[in-house]
Amino acid sequence: MAEAARKAEMSPKEQFVQKFKEVEKIWSGKSFLHYRDYKTILAELPVSEVAVPEQEYRLKLRGNLEYVYGEMLYSLSGFEGYLRDKAFHLEECFIRPVIRPSTFILKFNIRYTTKAGEEVTRSAEVLRLGATKYLFCTDYYRPL
Repeated sequence: MAEAARKAEMSPKEQFVQKFKEVEKIWSGKSFLHYRDYKTILAELPVSEVAVPEQEYRLKLRGNLEYVYGEMLYSLSGFEGYLRDKAFHLEECFIRPVIRPSTFILKFNIRYTTKAGEEVTRSAEVLRLGATKYLFCTDYYRPL
């Protein structure tokens, strides 16, 4: 009971850090289509005071939870399909938290092997900019 009261007093940032600070991967599987809790983890993502992605991305989309959720699924599943069309072997899809002092990121990674046998990991990131605003950063192939 005391634990539940303490959790209720914690800020969203503190709850996120407590839940994911020692977690290497939130989820791992063969396809992002197998994961079902996107909206839950996006809603748990605290607002970043400094919303800077870990790396540079070609495409940055801003919007509310529903918009970012839809664009994210579209991009992730489209890129998976693109890799399969190229006959690349998908090794793993995984979600990992990135926790910095003023920035909280959900990083969506696809690890695959090319036809030449080279292992590559590509990623996309989601940051929360405000109570209802998110930033989705990607350079994945986007089918039209």
